[in-house]
Amino acid sequence: ELSSGTVYITNAYQNASLTMAGQTIEGEIIRELKLDIDTRYASILVTPKPNEVNDANFPRNLHNAAELFLRVGMVENAQRVKETTDLLLDMYGDNPDGRTNFRIGQGCVCWVCGYCGLPKNSTSDSFSSSTSAKSTKKKKDKKKNGPPGPCGRCGETEQINYLRVIRKGLDGKVDDLPWIQAPPLSEEDRRKKDDADKAAKRAEIEANVRKALEERMKADALAKAEN
Repeated sequence: ELSSGTVYITNAYQNASLTMAGQTIEGEIIRELKLDIDTRYASILVTPKPNEVNDANFPRNLHNAAELFLRVGMVENAQRVKETTDLLLDMYGDNPDGRTNFRIGQGCVCWVCGYCGLPKNSTSDSFSSSTSAKSTKKKKDKKKNGPPGPCGRCGETEQINYLRVIRKGLDGKVDDLPWIQAPPLSEEDRRKKDDADKAAKRAEIEANVRKALEERMKADALAKAEN
């Protein structure tokens, strides 16, 4: 049964040490994460390899994949499934018109890092009005003949599977859709993005440290008052 909504995950980082406001706080730092698992992830199917077809525990779609990562505590992988899949759903939600420069092909899911997207060094063409459904299908079928991967993020070649994006029409007919994503960032844009991500994570940790410090000070004040 699929469920949609907010999932709160609490990660405990043991033996962390941070210096803030002249004080060093050691111990456990709590990081609360909010993940919205969209039921639309179930429309993106995971294609099993021949030796996985009869495995009852094999995740059949990206909704299953996100739940699996959460169940085994691989929170960052679950986050990456959400981030990369939401980008795809947002692009299709904007109704691509064929003029925007997208990369197009068959996506993969990586079980090592959770990345969902086109394989590394994919030779797929940009999404344009000149790309016919027939030629796209031929390219996709040709790619299917080889093994999936390597992962577009970490380069994994073994623990990776093809993805199949499907859409059911009003007439009940199921259509296959390509995976589309924006072209890779330039080195400068990637550096800026990495810097912004690091700053955001640092700010999150500092906020948690401030909260822990405030709670400790309150507890100390209460203990003194009771004495």
